[in-house]
Amino acid sequence: MRGFSLVEVLIVVAIIGILGAVGVIGYQGYIDSTKEEVTLDNALTVDRAFFHDVIVIDNEITDGRTALATDQNNIISRSSDCIEYVAAAVESLNSTHKNAYDDAIPYAVSMHKEAEWANNSTAVGTNGEARGDPLNVAKLKRGQLGLQCANACTPLSQSSDFYIHRCSCIGEGGCTAHVFMENDGSADTVRYESEVEADKRWDEDGNILIGAHLPVWVCPKPLDAGSVCP
Repeated sequence: MRGFSLVEVLIVVAIIGILGAVGVIGYQGYIDSTKEEVTLDNALTVDRAFFHDVIVIDNEITDGRTALATDQNNIISRSSDCIEYVAAAVESLNSTHKNAYDDAIPYAVSMHKEAEWANNSTAVGTNGEARGDPLNVAKLKRGQLGLQCANACTPLSQSSDFYIHRCSCIGEGGCTAHVFMENDGSADTVRYESEVEADKRWDEDGNILIGAHLPVWVCPKPLDAGSVCP
């Protein structure tokens, strides 16, 4: 009988280490894919809630609003404008949902407020958490849901023009709002024009036209940053 040689023991240890590393990588990949799936699934649920609320509130149905339209500080009605709905939805979502990647970071963000903070290089964002550098760029952190109106001051009673676009950020380093424009020659513009019908691409000033036609990867910086409607 003989024992294992030192070389044999080292080979076994090396194999165990490799198998362990592969297992850790596989497990981390599973965790990351789960977080991504939760982030995207939550966004779809929010989208359905918007559609539901527009129908219920516009038709003055007494009951049936979702929690997004019944924030404790703001009950949404037919006369409420889109920016009010977004503010109420952000408040409600952050009281009920956690960021799948980091629960210390607010889940929902008003892109109108984020654009306002970027324009003023404000250091703090939703719930007072620190905004990342550079402060003059509108962006989302990983796991966040950004909401913005196609027409910020349109009341819900004008349901045909009432549209809220959502951006889900799953990028490891966060996501920057898009500011590409018509004829700027950028790769984003080329991709955007290849995916969107010509009459739905740009507004009269050559900015991204917000609506249900937008590809999921497009997250425009609002032009009416921090809208306050009369």
